Amino acid sequence: MTTDTRSHAVPDTVAAESTAWRRLDDRIPLRLMLAVAVLWAVSLYVVFSLAPAPPAEDPSAAAVLVGLGFELSLLATIAGFVILRRWGLLASAGGGVVLLVGAGLCSLGGHTGGWLVAQYVTGAAIFGVSWAAFRRF
Repeated sequence: MTTDTRSHAVPDTVAAESTAWRRLDDRIPLRLMLAVAVLWAVSLYVVFSLAPAPPAEDPSAAAVLVGLGFELSLLATIAGFVILRRWGLLASAGGGVVLLVGAGLCSLGGHTGGWLVAQYVTGAAIFGVSWAAFRRF
């Protein structure tokens, strides 16, 4: 006589989803936060040091929205990292996506150059590292 214990178990997807939301406020290791913060600092230094001067004309609405999204994601990342919370990694991944979107819009606008390649690479690196750390920790 065997009993089937699967009928009483909670499905894995439901259990995983409920713990994912609960864990957004979990603490992250200090070393992880410092590593991702250094990645942000180096990436921003490289991108901003290679970026050309902005044009004298008024920026487009898309440029203003991308800039606002970038600033908000950076502020959320800093806040999450200061208090060592897991949601800071999610905000950091969002900041990487905003960098990638900004680089894509610059490409569509006809901009070229090494700074654009650096923005693509750093945006992808920030997103990849932050998302992997978010999923791991």
